[in-house]
Amino acid sequence: MGYDPHEQEERRQLNHMLVTADITVTELWLRYFSLSGMAGEYEVQAYVEGLISLPSLQRNLLAMAAEELRSESA
Repeated sequence: MGYDPHEQEERRQLNHMLVTADITVTELWLRYFSLSGMAGEYEVQAYVEGLISLPSLQRNLLAMAAEELRSESA
């Protein structure tokens, strides 16, 4: 999926963080959107499920959003 060989590992790490920190896709998307993320909520859901690829910048914003949410809940 996609052209970036790192995308699959990035998705795996993101999913792990969502599960361990009990973050919903909606919570992730809201934080991601506040960081100027361009993908819609359904696109983020599809990315998390491995159905679509996202550009590197958008994946980085998702990771940043997840990390912020995780640190707030700790």
